[in-house]
Amino acid sequence: MLPCDGFNLPISANIKAEARMDIVCRGLWSDMQTSFMDVRVFHPNAPSYLKMPITNLYKQHQNQKKLAYMRRMQEVEQGSFTPLVFSTSGGFAGEVGKVLERAARNICDRHKESYAETMSFIREKTRFSLLRSTLVALRGTKRRVVPVSVEDVDFRDK
Repeated sequence: MLPCDGFNLPISANIKAEARMDIVCRGLWSDMQTSFMDVRVFHPNAPSYLKMPITNLYKQHQNQKKLAYMRRMQEVEQGSFTPLVFSTSGGFAGEVGKVLERAARNICDRHKESYAETMSFIREKTRFSLLRSTLVALRGTKRRVVPVSVEDVDFRDK
């Protein structure tokens, strides 16, 4: 992302140089406009959330993401920002539904595909991606990570 120097952003904005978005695409909401999305997955059955309705939890997490990134994306990056909030119970916030619907419409228009089949495919891919990410976070990867030292690499060997 671009540096924020010289911009009047709110205190809640994430202005760190190493800040990154999870998803960046072009043409989602309008032609050639860059759309930035950041994903958050929360556990609604955590002890701190038990007394809150699930709809309030989704709104709370969406608002936290918007406070951190919305103005920066609009003013500095000249794009749109959409928080993608999912719960570990399988639900998602309203803005996720809008993104999925828009993506399905764009694909249907370009490739002359059925909306129902396209939406089903996108939802299935999203669910499996979230499941895979969750499993990796819980169990780790199956591959052993073997550290390689720069001294051990022969750059002349082809």
